[in-house]
Amino acid sequence: MEKETLPPFDGFERSGEAAVRQAIEDKFLTGGLRMSALAWLARKEEARRLQSEASQAEQIDIARSAKDAAWAAAEAARDAANEARTANMTARLALAAAVIAIAVSIIGLFFHGGAS
Repeated sequence: MEKETLPPFDGFERSGEAAVRQAIEDKFLTGGLRMSALAWLARKEEARRLQSEASQAEQIDIARSAKDAAWAAAEAARDAANEARTANMTARLALAAAVIAIAVSIIGLFFHGGAS
């Protein structure tokens, strides 16, 4: 008589993989029940492998998205730097124009002030 301590299929689920593996190792499962247990364990392994592959694919997609976002941020930073250079040049020109205007005003004061 076979030592079958686990009912087929949902018994495997309730007991879990470790207990089913131990039952196979301890020869508590023999014959058709052992074959069912081995097939169930193989399905579990395959499901875990497929989940791992899906997880890896998702991680690759996330990494690609992060890379694309980094490139977009670098491009935006480059554009901002170019705009900042343009703004700095405009500010320098405005400062030079203001200095010239002040100089012209001071010179005008001397000429008008000295003529009166």
